[in-house]
Amino acid sequence: MGKDELMPRQKSFLLSCTWMIALSSCLGQVAGTQASYSKRATISRIGPEIHLAANDPRPLAQALDALQQEYGWRINYEDPQFVSALDTSDIPDPLSRTPGSPERIKIPGGHAFSAEFPVSKTQDPIPDEDKTVQLVVDLYNRSGNPGQFEVRKVDDRLEVVGMAARDEHGNIAKQRVPLDLPITLAVQQRSAFDTVDLICHAIAERSDVKIAVGVFPMGLMNHTNVTVGGADLPAHALLQRALAATGQQLVWRLLFDPDSKSYFLNLHLVKHS
Repeated sequence: MGKDELMPRQKSFLLSCTWMIALSSCLGQVAGTQASYSKRATISRIGPEIHLAANDPRPLAQALDALQQEYGWRINYEDPQFVSALDTSDIPDPLSRTPGSPERIKIPGGHAFSAEFPVSKTQDPIPDEDKTVQLVVDLYNRSGNPGQFEVRKVDDRLEVVGMAARDEHGNIAKQRVPLDLPITLAVQQRSAFDTVDLICHAIAERSDVKIAVGVFPMGLMNHTNVTVGGADLPAHALLQRALAATGQQLVWRLLFDPDSKSYFLNLHLVKHS
């Protein structure tokens, strides 16, 4: 893949990063019936239980980020498509050129969410990962927040996958999971970024879903070569192989943008406080 071929993709990446950074700043100031969103979820010990509290357009993703930060768990997360007005909110466009009367954009319409889970009865202060994540997702699915999710155990990691959301008529409807789509990728050496980018394009070719690479550790992904490929394999399997081949612990966040009706695939190094 030549340099000229990469330029449009790199420009798209920079634009998406600018938009997401501006949006993140804006969300901290959005006020509604639930008051301002929280910058991060909180985890606290209350008696024999641990209390998890999130308040975000994507409260489940925020809650999983907190669990990952607190315990070092590797949890991938994937949005469903939020297409109903019941699952979205309108906010001023953070990149609007007319601040006095900015255009409005759609974002997921999540609100406050909390969960409690018991502390381990053993001397290990860390709760059971599988049981805790399943409990949090089950509680989320009953919370009235956007989307319905399921937990999958894949090798040594968990994936929380959006399986359904309200349709245009306001009814919960199952959806096709983009990363479940079978794709084909030639086996050859590329940078990790190019490999992930090709996976996104292959998904788009097999469906009407557009996916762009969003934020990622640039030094690692641009300067680490991987050899990954295969025929008619689930996209998530090829994606995981590409990330594992970097030699670092990475997780993904596949986030749906209701305004453009497309996805951003964000990649993050696992950090443990």
